[in-house]
Amino acid sequence: MSAVTDIPDAPSFKSHISALPSSTIAAISFHTPWAAPCAQMSLILKTLASSYSPQTPPIISFLSVDAEALPDISESYEVTAVPLLVLQRDGKVLETVSGSDASKVRDAVERHAGKGGNTGKLGIPPVLEAQRKEEDSVGTNLEKSDMGKYAPKENGPQTAPEMSSSQGQAEELNKRLAQLVKAAPVMLFMKGTPSAPQCGFSRTLVSILRENGVRYGFFNILADEEVRSGLKTFSDWPTFPQLYADGELVGGLDIVKEELANNPDFFADYVAAPRGQGGMANPEAQTQPSTVSAFWKGNIPAEVLYLVYGSIQFSVYRKTNQVIQPLSLPNTAESFISGAAAGATATTLTYPLDLLRTRFAAQGPDRVYLTLRSGVLNIARSEGVKGFFQGLGPGVGQIVPYMGLFFSAYECLRPPLAQLSLPFGSGDAAAGVIAGVFAKSGVFPLDLIRKRLQVQGPTRSRYVGGSIPVYRGVWRTGRTIVWKEGLGGLYRGLGISLVKSAPTSAMTMWTYERALKMLKALDVQ
Repeated sequence: MSAVTDIPDAPSFKSHISALPSSTIAAISFHTPWAAPCAQMSLILKTLASSYSPQTPPIISFLSVDAEALPDISESYEVTAVPLLVLQRDGKVLETVSGSDASKVRDAVERHAGKGGNTGKLGIPPVLEAQRKEEDSVGTNLEKSDMGKYAPKENGPQTAPEMSSSQGQAEELNKRLAQLVKAAPVMLFMKGTPSAPQCGFSRTLVSILRENGVRYGFFNILADEEVRSGLKTFSDWPTFPQLYADGELVGGLDIVKEELANNPDFFADYVAAPRGQGGMANPEAQTQPSTVSAFWKGNIPAEVLYLVYGSIQFSVYRKTNQVIQPLSLPNTAESFISGAAAGATATTLTYPLDLLRTRFAAQGPDRVYLTLRSGVLNIARSEGVKGFFQGLGPGVGQIVPYMGLFFSAYECLRPPLAQLSLPFGSGDAAAGVIAGVFAKSGVFPLDLIRKRLQVQGPTRSRYVGGSIPVYRGVWRTGRTIVWKEGLGGLYRGLGISLVKSAPTSAMTMWTYERALKMLKALDVQ
C-alpha cells in the first residue's frame, strides 16, 4: 500500500515533484502542528493512501508539508488556512480542498486518481466537528466587549498555562489582553516580529498591512506563552496571526483577505502612510521617520563597490587593450572588446556588493538588514552562496554591451571634444556624459531585470511595496514585466538612472584621464 511522504525542506519537495511522471497526481497536504483539524486530515490521508497499491508509474503520490516550517512552498500555493489539500498533475493545480471533511477529500482524490482498493479496517474517519459548548451562567448573554469578565471554572478544561488557572489570575490576564488589543488602532498578534516573521501567514499579513499603508502595533506571541494561550480564549479564535481594529477582532489572514476582496477600502480609516509604506505603530518598535539620510540608503556597500569595481574595471581595460593591440583592430573594436571584458570581470567579482547595495536601497521603515555584516550573514544563512549572485546573468548580460558601447563612444568622442579646449579638461567629462547616456539607454531593460531579480529570495515580501512579484530567469522576468506593465515597464526609472549615470560617467572619466597623465609623467621622470 502507498504511504504519505513527509517533506522536510524545499529542495526535497522540488526533487519529489520533479521526479513524478506527468500522469501522476500529487496530493499535497498543508498542515500545522497546532491545528486540531490537521490531525484529522493526516488520518484521512493515511487511510486514503493505504487504499492505493504501489505501481509503476504511481497513480497518486501523497505529500505532507508543514505550512509554517516551509513558508516559500506555502506562499507558492497561496496557502492562507490549514488544513488544505492541493491536487496537481504535471505542475498544474487541478483542485483544492480546504478543511478536514473526509467525504470532500475522498471525492476530490477519487475524481482525479480513481478509486483505490480497501481503505482498511477503520475506513475513512468521520468529519471532525467543532461545536461551541453551551454557555454557563457566567458566560450567558455576554457581549464580545464583555469577554474580560469571563473566567474558567475550577473544574473546567484548562485554557491557559497552569499559572493562570485561578479566577484572580484569569481576570488579571483578561484585563491585560483587553489593554493589549487596544494598544494601537490596529494591533497584530503574530509569530515573530514584522522584521523577522516566524511563519508564512504572519509574513503575508505584515505585507498586506504594509501594502495598504497601515500603521499598526504588534505583539510577538512566541515571546509570551501566557498571552499566546490566553488570547485564543479571549478572542475565541484558535490560530495566529490575529488582527484587531479598534479593539475588535477582525480575524486571521484568510478573513483579512476576504474583507479586502469585498471592500478594497477596508483599511481606509487606518491608513497613515502612502501605499506600500505601512509599518509598526507602537513606540518601542517604531522605526524613526525617514530623514534626508534616507537618500543614502545602501551607501556603504555602494562606496566599497565603486572603489573595488573601478580598480578592477580600469586595470582589466588597460590590460585587455594591450593584449589585443597586435591584432591591429579598429580603435572602436578595440575599445568595445576591452570595455566588455573589463565590465564582465568587474561585475562578476563585485556582484555580492552590488546585490547588497540594491537590497539596502529597497528597504523601507521595516528594515530587513540592520547592518552590512548582518546582511551578509542573513543571506549566507538563508540563501547560501547562491543568494549573493541573484540576477548575475542579466547583470553580466547588460554590462558587456554597456561597457562596450560606453568605451567605444567615449574613445570616438574624446579626440574631437579635446580640440575644443574646454576649461579644466572638461572635454573628457563631456565625452563621458554622452557615452554614459548612450550606453545606459541601450541596455536599461537588462539593468531593470537585474535589480528585480536581486530582491528575490525569502525576504522578497519585506521590501518597500511588500508585494514584489516572484521572478525567475531573465526571459521570463522580461516577459512578465511586458505582460503586466507594457513595453514601457522595461524602461521604468530610466530618467533618474540617466540623471545618476551622466555625472558619474563624467567624473569617472575625467578623474581617470587626469590620474593616467600623472602616472605617465611619473614614469617619464
